[in-house]
Amino acid sequence: MRVLIADDDKLCAELIGAFVAAAGHEVVGIETAGGLAVLQSYQRLRPDCLLLDVLMPRLNGFTIAQHLRSRIPDAKIIFMSGLITPDYPSARRFQSDGWLSKPIAFQDLCEALSRAAESRPTDTPAAA
Repeated sequence: MRVLIADDDKLCAELIGAFVAAAGHEVVGIETAGGLAVLQSYQRLRPDCLLLDVLMPRLNGFTIAQHLRSRIPDAKIIFMSGLITPDYPSARRFQSDGWLSKPIAFQDLCEALSRAAESRPTDTPAAA
């Protein structure tokens, strides 16, 4: 699966990229410049899955997800956060194909990517 990683912490994004590659997936890009840059990178790279940090500058992850899903309903998005949990009120409103809590464990990442790869566009996304 072709994966775009969006996290404003460059070291964290690079570590996640190494995990994604070790899990046998292709990292098509790492975006650390904020929400607007994530949208531009997504449009340019057209990944199979977006690993998306919830707390991003300029546009947060929920806003990015809402924008992407309004244009690409079957976009596969896995949220990541060390501060926000899947039961946070705003998090429950946005469908995701998974949720990774930071620090991210390699096995959790592998499972989330496998579920996203197996999901069909009509599947109801589940929070991990």
